[in-house]
Amino acid sequence: MNHFISGIIKIVLLEGSIALLLIDRLLSQAPARFERARYYAFTTLAGLMVFAWSNYGALRGNVTWLYVMLALPLILLVGWLVRAAFRPPPEQPRPAAEYDSLWGRVLRLGDALAPRLRKDRSIAVLVAVALVFSFVFVGVKTRAAPLVHQWEQFHFYLGAKYQKEVGWFDLYKAAIMADRETVNAMRTVVKTRDLTNFEEVPVEQALQDAPRVRAKFTPERWEEFKRDWATMTQVWQMDWSATVNDHGNSNSPAWSLVAHPIAELLTLSWENQAFIGWLDMVLMLVMWLFVYETFGFRAASVGLLMWATPPLVFDYLAGSFLRWDWLFALGMTACFIKRGRWATAGAFFGYAVATKLFPIFFGVAMLLRAAWEWRETKKLRKDWVQFTKGAAIAGAVVVGGAALMFGPSAWPEYAQRIQVAQVEKFYSIQYSLKTVFLQVVESSPGELATGWLFPAEIKQARPDVDIGHHAVGFLLIRLLFTAMIAVLLRRATDVEAFVMGPLLVFTWLTVNMYYWNMFGLMALGLALRKEKPFLGFLMALHVIFMTFYLYQHLNRGFSEGYAVGFLLCVALIGTTSWEWREQTAAKAAAPAKDAKAPRPAKA
Repeated sequence: MNHFISGIIKIVLLEGSIALLLIDRLLSQAPARFERARYYAFTTLAGLMVFAWSNYGALRGNVTWLYVMLALPLILLVGWLVRAAFRPPPEQPRPAAEYDSLWGRVLRLGDALAPRLRKDRSIAVLVAVALVFSFVFVGVKTRAAPLVHQWEQFHFYLGAKYQKEVGWFDLYKAAIMADRETVNAMRTVVKTRDLTNFEEVPVEQALQDAPRVRAKFTPERWEEFKRDWATMTQVWQMDWSATVNDHGNSNSPAWSLVAHPIAELLTLSWENQAFIGWLDMVLMLVMWLFVYETFGFRAASVGLLMWATPPLVFDYLAGSFLRWDWLFALGMTACFIKRGRWATAGAFFGYAVATKLFPIFFGVAMLLRAAWEWRETKKLRKDWVQFTKGAAIAGAVVVGGAALMFGPSAWPEYAQRIQVAQVEKFYSIQYSLKTVFLQVVESSPGELATGWLFPAEIKQARPDVDIGHHAVGFLLIRLLFTAMIAVLLRRATDVEAFVMGPLLVFTWLTVNMYYWNMFGLMALGLALRKEKPFLGFLMALHVIFMTFYLYQHLNRGFSEGYAVGFLLCVALIGTTSWEWREQTAAKAAAPAKDAKAPRPAKA
């Protein structure tokens, strides 16, 4: 679909979501008969945004329309299996009148099967997995579902399969060397990116250490790599010059611990790459089904809508290779916290941190919330201890397993890769408080007055601008923003605090825009909260992305990431001020504590 029209449609959907949130708040005490209307309104809006997110059903690679349409009843059936297996039995049976129709006979069959599924949940899980696997398998075999992101799979399939040989810095060099010995598809490539510093260099300069790179392969392994490379060039038509000027594979050793066996098992072919491309979609389906079952349709629908709202996520990642494993783990963590299964929640969280590191700030957000509770009660809840144990055990297993599989040097190399990403200069799809801070401190008052939202230049992109020159000031601003986030967490539940992690990621790290879909989890938490400031923050999140799409169509240059960051700062400051006033007012209105009773006099 036309890029401009697509953005307008998403703005309309976000406007509709804001209107629905306001109506829902005004009718919070509405009779139960309106519950079905609320259900259809929230789920339909979320479904439409997911439809828009997936390139309006076109997905990637000209997937057949019939295949997309068949996905909807499959999702509904799998969702019913999950609900039937994990939801407690109803307190009251259905009225007999509800069975007096064709749909009623379907309901009667479902009500008869549900007790059996609750009794033996493994049956429901196996049937659900079989249905999803069969759907993907048939689509791949008939070539009706070619969900392959070729660029991504070059980096992450080869990066996973040859993790021990290419690590984080030698994939491009190895590919160029293999190409020269085989198909010579990169004969016109003159530059590549040095992944140790993200600088473009001539190919011949990059290959000065070719003997070192080649020595990391055994002869058999090198021949296998060359075969995979030759197959890849035959299966896919790509601009290899642009490909080897990207930023490499950013996977962690923990990610490779899961991805490497899959890449080894599924040899490089069109069908296998299409199957791999669907793995993330299956993970997201499972996660959102659990979210709906755990949090209810209203909060889950708001979260799903915001998950599908950020731009570029589908275009950059759909059809890749396990690029949403961290998000799946965080979503499942939130579900199990809500269900009170703290050790399981901790295990998912431990994996999320090991596979992508920045999810640790979700745990920090919950830690800040725990600090507020400990300050008032001076008690350490057993729930937190179980969560910590689960996270530590799972993290240790994954980290240790990766070190055994890829060698102890894997983790230090990965730490170097993260550091390179953090010190890199600005580009338009970044997500960071640093961009906003540098824009403010490096601009004159006149520049700020005229370009506060539409700057003529992004200061962070200038070669003479260095965050190291403002180290103390930037640290103080980060601490101030962390304190503001802590204020927002004071009245939160554990799960509501956990999903506020994206704000701390924004404050302390730099990540790319295709991680913005973690705002879906934050929107879920905001939708759960009853206080007015958080409804305001939720609507502000909608407005931020409405502004992004409008901003993008005004051709204001490559500064969309700055615009989102600036508006997020404004929303955070405004919500914190509002919440602080609410907390102060509530504290003033609270009755004074009863004076302690005098001790009885000693006999």
